[in-house]
Amino acid sequence: MIKLSGGKKEQIVREWFNVTHDGRVPKGKVLDAYTEFASQPRTEEISYGLFNGVLKKVIAEGAEVVQTAASPEPSVKDSVVNPVPIKVEDMVFPEFKLHKTGKKIDALFSDHEVGGGIYGGTVNIVVGESGVGKSTVLLDLLATVQANDPTVKILYVSSEMTRNDILFYYKKTPAIGKVPTLLLMDYMKDSTLSQALSAAFNGQYDIIVLDSYQDVLVKLKEAQGWRSTQAESWLINMMIEASENKGCAVLAIQHMTKGGTYVGSTYLKHATTAMLEIRFDLSGQRYLEFSKNRRGGSGVNKRLYYVLDKDGSVVYDTERFTETEDMHKIEGSEAIRQHDLTKKFEEIFLKGKTVDGSDSVVELQDSLREEE
Repeated sequence: MIKLSGGKKEQIVREWFNVTHDGRVPKGKVLDAYTEFASQPRTEEISYGLFNGVLKKVIAEGAEVVQTAASPEPSVKDSVVNPVPIKVEDMVFPEFKLHKTGKKIDALFSDHEVGGGIYGGTVNIVVGESGVGKSTVLLDLLATVQANDPTVKILYVSSEMTRNDILFYYKKTPAIGKVPTLLLMDYMKDSTLSQALSAAFNGQYDIIVLDSYQDVLVKLKEAQGWRSTQAESWLINMMIEASENKGCAVLAIQHMTKGGTYVGSTYLKHATTAMLEIRFDLSGQRYLEFSKNRRGGSGVNKRLYYVLDKDGSVVYDTERFTETEDMHKIEGSEAIRQHDLTKKFEEIFLKGKTVDGSDSVVELQDSLREEE
């Protein structure tokens, strides 16, 4: 067993190795061991740096380093990897739930089922300008999903609002009154932030809104003493784990620069299922659109305008969306017709070909002029 020496916090770390790992050190990444250590509630604040220092000490003192199920053997450059390809039709997939709000936004989230909806097993990034209503849109989404199906377990995780803030938000938007809310500010003083987040993303919720991703990173660095890369890796992996292995639909709000561009790592951007952008147009009207969506490709780059009613609920302009879709269909049909007429004209006038029917060069020229 590892000797209990050093200060109070160092002894806590040493005792953890004794109790959890029988006085041995699990082989693998230090961050993985610290994440396991930090997931257990305790009164003392113990940073990653302190934990890492103690770990090095106990190894220097002769503690046994062992392979465990939780710490896979690290890869070696010279090791031989034999990948085994599997046909997609032979793969086993979990059954992901489809959650519906009953509003037009469902159709943009997914086009795999009639009417669409928010699929479990997805991580969605939601970006938008300050004041455009990112939190309001997603809180409305949570409230309406649960109203449609009370069995759906939802959670709103706020890293920025205090209890007083949420009270005034509730008075402005009564619909969120029944949305279970986790205020991360409550877990900053005793440095149990990572434990609170781990518990929230452990699979008990069907849909989680994280507000906001960037602020959680800042608070993880402050509360846990982690570096930026450690905090980001831990948070992204936690969201992906909740999505892929526990079937949760995660919607994480992310900030934008003043110039309106995305802020965040490329790993987060590429590892997620969809990116939903909420913006103001030039006239100041609010709309949302997907710039990327692996579950709803037909809804990408299509604007859905919305307003807030007197109760703070989100009302989507379905009529405007439908009219725009119809207009695009007409434009597409006219573009095809223009292309066909141009092709006919070139075959007759430039190549000297004849065509069946009554079309003449003059008629085709007239048709093309009318199109212009």
